[in-house]
Amino acid sequence: MESDIRIYFDVKMLDDALLKSYVTPNIAEESTGYVNNFAINLGVNPKRIPDPAPFAVQQLARLYAYMTAAFRKATFSTGKEATDDSFALKFKAYKKQLEDWEKQLTADSFTDEDGSTSALRKFPKTMPLYRN
Repeated sequence: MESDIRIYFDVKMLDDALLKSYVTPNIAEESTGYVNNFAINLGVNPKRIPDPAPFAVQQLARLYAYMTAAFRKATFSTGKEATDDSFALKFKAYKKQLEDWEKQLTADSFTDEDGSTSALRKFPKTMPLYRN
């Protein structure tokens, strides 16, 4: 039975050599729950998040997945004293990046006010300039 849960990032495109094999389907699903909850807290219905998701949403989900994978593999999560193993260092780094992204996100980061999807946007936007 396939899962109906939407994953906001492409698990095949994970690029952290240490952690990519530890990002399990359960962690990817947790990241979806995290992003959905974050969106709800900003007043955005998760169903309004376009597919493909905006870069900021993908990045938020990916950082959460990496942070969670690192936390679960770090020695401090097993009750040991060592807090400077590679997983613990990765956890701290991804936690800091996640906090930085959280500070930048607004409701508009998840969806446009007019409801248009990122796939429908036309770039580059241009504007004529006139001289007086």
